[in-house]
Amino acid sequence: MTEQADVTDSAEIQPASDFTLASLAGEWHMVTQMDNDWVLFYPCDADNTFVQIKGDSIIIGWGQDATLGKIESWSTSNDYLSLVVNDSYSTNTYRVQQTEDGLTQWWLWEDAEGPSYFIPAAEKNNYATIKQPCKECWEDCEEGQ
Repeated sequence: MTEQADVTDSAEIQPASDFTLASLAGEWHMVTQMDNDWVLFYPCDADNTFVQIKGDSIIIGWGQDATLGKIESWSTSNDYLSLVVNDSYSTNTYRVQQTEDGLTQWWLWEDAEGPSYFIPAAEKNNYATIKQPCKECWEDCEEGQ
């Protein structure tokens, strides 16, 4: 079953039963499981990965750089949504799936063994933030970094 929808600029997240491209509008932040808890993890040498969708545009902040692309098409199949994105260098297909525990799986890397998990920006305050100490990446850190 293929379904198309108009994309809105609303950041409101729709219920899973309305899982469409419009329901992905807004900003999503990757969560990482640490000690059996989901947290927002900021590595010392990069930012946390995020995805932002507005209209037919998508920005993927990979941590050290970002990709801006145009969503050429999308489709739903069973319980996931596929996005075909043209970023002017290549065309990639990303898969998105909502989980029963309220997280959203994003398959962003072709060689990934599993998905990454994301939450809507509105839910960031519900998760602990872990910042990796600078000294774990660099030798020339100042005290307290």
